[in-house]
Amino acid sequence: MKKIILSAVFASFILAGTVSANWITGESTILAVSQGEAAFHTTLSSDQRLDAGMTSGDSVNADVIFSTASSTEKLTLTCPVRHSSGTSADGTSYTDAKLTVTPLINTDSGRRFYLVETGTAGGSQIVAYKKGIFTVVFAADSLKTDFDEVSFQAAKKELLLHTVTNGAAADYILKFDNKTGTFNATLKT
Repeated sequence: MKKIILSAVFASFILAGTVSANWITGESTILAVSQGEAAFHTTLSSDQRLDAGMTSGDSVNADVIFSTASSTEKLTLTCPVRHSSGTSADGTSYTDAKLTVTPLINTDSGRRFYLVETGTAGGSQIVAYKKGIFTVVFAADSLKTDFDEVSFQAAKKELLLHTVTNGAAADYILKFDNKTGTFNATLKT
C-alpha cells in the first residue's frame, strides 16, 4: 500500500511540472501606425495599466509599459516591430507597422498573461502578471532562429507560436512550466 501511495505522489509531482491548459483570450489592444508616431494608454483591469508608443520610419520600434496603480513596479519593453514600406498611388512613401497586446487567461490555474506581438521574434513576448508584478515569461527570440514572421495563437488546449523563415512555416507548442515560471517551446511535428 505504501508503494502505491508513494508512486501516486511521485507521479503527481512529475505531472505538475508543466501545464497543458485551457486558454481564453480577451479583446486585443492594437496600435497601428503609418509613417509617424502613435501612442495610447489603457487599463487592463481595475489595477493594471498598459502604455505603448511606436515610431515608424526606416525602422520601427515600440515601447510597451505594463504597470499597476497600486505599485511603483513596472515592466518596460522596447520591441522591434515588423513593418512594410512602399509607395502609395499618389507617389507618397509610407511605412506601416502594428503592435498587438492580447490578454490570455489559463482557466485551469486562473493565471493571467499578455501576448505582445510585433511580427518579429525580438518583439513577440509573453508577459505574466502575478501578485502585482509583471515579468517576461517567454520571448520568441530565445529560440535563436532568425524568423521572418512570428505570431501567437491560443487554441483551447494549446498555445502556439507560428513562425516563417525563408518562406517555410513552422509551429512551436508553448507549455507553461510551473517550476521555472516560464514557457517552454517544442517544435510541433
